[in-house]
Amino acid sequence: MLIRGITKSDFDYIVSVLDRWWGGPSSERAHPVFFYELGSHALIAEDDGEVVGFLLGFITEEEPRVAYIHLVGIHPEHRRLGVGKELYTRFSERAQAAGAAALKAITTVGNEGSARFHEALGFAVREEADYAGRGRSRVVFTKDL
Repeated sequence: MLIRGITKSDFDYIVSVLDRWWGGPSSERAHPVFFYELGSHALIAEDDGEVVGFLLGFITEEEPRVAYIHLVGIHPEHRRLGVGKELYTRFSERAQAAGAAALKAITTVGNEGSARFHEALGFAVREEADYAGRGRSRVVFTKDL
């Protein structure tokens, strides 16, 4: 498996398949800002030239710097094969090299698969009330680098 930086054609592909990969309307979550303005931190996983996964994230400028993982997608036929773990590992290495002190990701309450994945990678998991506005709790994952 090859992990590399994102290109415009990768971004276009992600937007075209994300609804299928996630089983419902999701492509709007791959906002163009994660390519045009923050794309230097985005990663693509390839297997024999086929895009099998991606990670859209960025590193904050505030101190302490945090590497935020916004959106990760894995091709359904490539799940549970280590693609997500490898994307997180590479993103973590790049974030640490760029001076980030921690990793962070969020998900909706009830997304047990995401919680199990992040816990297995050593993230602390906590629910935060009103994180996304009044009455909109989120599960926040954090991990020191």
